[in-house]
Parts: sequence; structure tokens; C-alpha cells
Amino acid sequence: MQSTLRRLPVTEERRTKSEAGGAGPVYFLLHIPKTAGQTIQYHLAEHCAPGVFWQPQRWLRPERRMTSKDLPDCNRARMIAGHYISCSLEKLYPGREIRRIVLLRDPLQLHISLYNWRMMDHLAKGLGTYSFALHLRAQPRDYVAHFLLSRWLEIPWLKLMKMGQSEKYDILNKTLADFWFVGAHSDCDRVVEAIGADLGLPSVAVRRNTSADLQAHTGWRLVTGATLAPAIRDTIMAQSSLDQALWESWGAAGFEPDKVRPRALGPKRDNALAAHEMIRPWFQLRRFVRRELVGRRPSAVLVNRANAARDAGEWERAAWNYRKALRALPNAPAIWVQYGNALKEAGHAAEAEHAYREALKLGPDTADTYLQLGHALKLQDRIDEAGTAYLRAATLDPTLDHAQNELGNLGLSRAGNQMRMPNLRASRASVRPIGSGVAGK
Repeated sequence: MQSTLRRLPVTEERRTKSEAGGAGPVYFLLHIPKTAGQTIQYHLAEHCAPGVFWQPQRWLRPERRMTSKDLPDCNRARMIAGHYISCSLEKLYPGREIRRIVLLRDPLQLHISLYNWRMMDHLAKGLGTYSFALHLRAQPRDYVAHFLLSRWLEIPWLKLMKMGQSEKYDILNKTLADFWFVGAHSDCDRVVEAIGADLGLPSVAVRRNTSADLQAHTGWRLVTGATLAPAIRDTIMAQSSLDQALWESWGAAGFEPDKVRPRALGPKRDNALAAHEMIRPWFQLRRFVRRELVGRRPSAVLVNRANAARDAGEWERAAWNYRKALRALPNAPAIWVQYGNALKEAGHAAEAEHAYREALKLGPDTADTYLQLGHALKLQDRIDEAGTAYLRAATLDPTLDHAQNELGNLGLSRAGNQMRMPNLRASRASVRPIGSGVAGK
């Protein structure tokens, strides 16, 4: 799922190296869905100095449909990441070392994770759900292979439908051999540590976009490999021969992809891509109908209206729509947080506090919610309680700079799990809390 990453403050200690920019290597992270890319991207967005990390929000190519406003500052950008990056963007950095990164996942678990995530995301937004079989029919065969071929290598779909499996496999093997890092989605920490050492960033990233988070919020009964019908599992594997070969050959490549000797693809592996692509739009239409029309809940309209009002800064109207949406989605902590943010920005700090506490009942270990609760308490001049909330946020997520900054502004320090309050009452700040409003988006 594509998310809009928000810019958070960067401490001076971490800013020095990441501001260097210039002649250092440029990292390209192609984010295949459900391979821990969001964890890496949020980490970079939080800790890189402005301009060092860049993520396009749509598919861009230097040869067409682009203006200077669409492109990163090539004198500063060191990390390019996202679903929509392609190899042609490397032309923006002539003479620079390019370090390409991609994380993979075995086809069965990728489809299960992608389906679960989409269904939980739909439920959280009040949209309809659909069957796993419909999900599979609406996806391209060899999802990962064709993502690499079409997104990164920019090969048109019409040409891909004419190409044989062996030709695609040869192209992908040659491409991956030139990457700086190729591994499994579980290698996320290795990538973060290596990039962090170069850019002067924290070496550990907080997990983001996890199925466990949304499952707790929506009550969705997760599909697993054990609960899938054997026929569905067989269908996934039959339609993922290239993905399976890539996974077996490259899933453990790490920092030495040039040493990988890909396994043979094997005979009779034509997956009838052209025939599948001819009928796939019908299943995509059926998926749209199930999601947007048949199963859509009225709360989805209210959430969209609330989000639009929030983005326009119309906080009273946003709060009103979030409140109505919560009548239908009382167990959605993300909506409670957004409701609290709208109330806080509208000047209703006590009501915002109540909303954040409701969110914490549903998601008790969410650092950002404790951060927002601290803001609401601080606005009510309840400094001791605000400090406790900020400490809890900093403990749950040590990389959350907002919480650390607020603790410092209140005259607090964090030593292990202890909080020292030398001049707490004397340090009441009259300014609005850091990250007020937008931090919960």
C-alpha cells in the first residue's frame, strides 16, 4: 500500500552525516509490496535531513511526463525509494555510485500478506471485502517478476506478454546480479543498519505497516497458509514459477548478488500470461464492485469527508465526521486518533484526551498515540501527566524524535526506564506542542 510519508524533525546529532549529500553513493530501494519497504521508508523519512530521502508518489520517467518539480534535488538526495521508481532515474546521477536494493518474498506468503493487508485496510476504511480467489484472479501472474520487469526495467506489458519465461528469467537474473543488496523481506534490519552507517542514521527501525497492527484494530480473521484450500495453494504456485525461482535463487543473496548462481528454471513453465491478462480486467472490475459498491459501508464516506476536512484545516468539520464514523467503527483506533487530532486542533483538548485514551484501549502499545495524548495533556497544563505520556512514547519507540524533544522541552531526561523531573513545574511551555495535529496523519 502506498502511504504519504510525513517529515519529522531531525536531531542535530543525526543531521550532520545525512546532510553531507554530494558525492556519496546514491541508494535506490525498489519497494515490492509487503516486503518491509514501508519500515525502511518511514525510518528514512523520520531521520534523514530534508532533501536526502526522496519518494515519488507516482510512476515517473525522465524521458516523459516530468517537470523539474517532480524530481529530487540531485545535489542532496542520497536515497530514492518507493513502488514507483525505475532504472532510468539513475540517469539523474551521472558519475555517481548507484547502490540498488530490493527485498523479495516467497510467492505464497506474499499473496497471503497482500490479501490480508488489503482486506484489513478496506475494513478500517468502511469498504467491502472479497474472497481470496477473486484477489488472486485480479493479480498478474508472477507478481514479483512482472513488478521488477515493468516497474524497474520499464518493459511495456504488451512486450512482456510476448516474451517467454526463459527470456524474462535471464533478464531478471542479469539485473539482480548488478544490485547492491538482494534479500528476503526479513533482511530489513540488515539494510537499515548498512544505510544508517553511511548516512549517519539510527541502525534500528521500528516495524511499520504490520498485519498484526491492523488485525488487532479490525478483528479480521487472518488467512494463513494452513487455512488456504490446497487447490488455492496449488494455483498460486502454478502461477508463480518465475517468482519461486527468483525466491530460491536470490532470497539469500545479501550483499553478494554477483556470486549467485541462479537455479535452472526447468522445462514447460509457460504460464499463459497473455490469456490471463485478457480476462484479468473482468476480475478487477468485480473486485472494485465488491470493495466500492456492494460491501461499502456508510462510514467510508464519512472517513473520506473527515480526511478531506482535516487536510483543508477545517478541524470542527473533520471532528464532526470522524465522530459520526466512529459510531460505525468503534474499534478503529486510527480513527479515534484522527478524531482526537481534529478536536485538539479545534481547541477541545479535554475531548481530544478522551479520544486518545479510547484509542489506547484498542492499541495499548502505540507510541504515536501516547505522543498525541501528551500534547493534549500539555495543552491542559497537566505537565506531570504529559511528561509520563511522552516518556511512554519514547520508551515504545526510541527513534520518535518528537517525544524526545518534548521531554527535553519539559526539562525531563530519560535514563533507561526512569524519568527525572528536576524542574518540571517551572518548565511549562507556552508554545504549542511539537508535531501538533499532523503527527497523527
